[in-house]
Amino acid sequence: CAQPWPTKHCWRLQLFLLPPGSFDRQPPLRQPQQQHEQQQQPDSRTLCPAMADNDEEITLETYDKHQVKVAKKIAVRSAIIHMMIEDAGDVNEVVPLADKSCTLHIIQRVVEYLKKHEEFTTNSAEDEQINAFDKEFQEQSDEIIFQTILAANFLDIKNLLELMCKKVADEIKKCKTPDDIRDRFNIRQDYTPEEVEDVKKAHPWIYDKSAK
Repeated sequence: CAQPWPTKHCWRLQLFLLPPGSFDRQPPLRQPQQQHEQQQQPDSRTLCPAMADNDEEITLETYDKHQVKVAKKIAVRSAIIHMMIEDAGDVNEVVPLADKSCTLHIIQRVVEYLKKHEEFTTNSAEDEQINAFDKEFQEQSDEIIFQTILAANFLDIKNLLELMCKKVADEIKKCKTPDDIRDRFNIRQDYTPEEVEDVKKAHPWIYDKSAK
């Protein structure tokens, strides 16, 4: 036809030109993607940063060059280790313990104490249970007691330092004279006999206890 079809008839022509069966076809359904393909499963540590902190471990290097892995939440009960970790800014960095008292054996005992007291805090333990553990922990040789005192002082663990110093104080209370204290702790007498007499004259009350 020489003249164009009116606009209102164009849609009829398009329908007429469509191949047979066109109306029987249906557009392909869009298959839904699996949820795990659309979204990456969230990491529990991302959802809960506190959980990540609880799972973190740090490595302590003892004075005798052994490495001890400890949970961060346990290690930071030491004020010095806590400060060293903050200064380093990286828990993967090895934390050196430069004091001579921080040998492998002593650090293992310190970690044992910190772990147990972390459990007591978490479980709101009774004082009786805490005191029973502390009393048993005190029962060690003089050498271990004094080395633990030095390590606790270096690491700034106040409650452990007080606990072990109390053990020494209790032993001193059992002694009646300075000589008894020296014998108990194997302390060498550095004074000459003359100096000892001078001390007795200056502080007679110390030796008065021997008469009791």
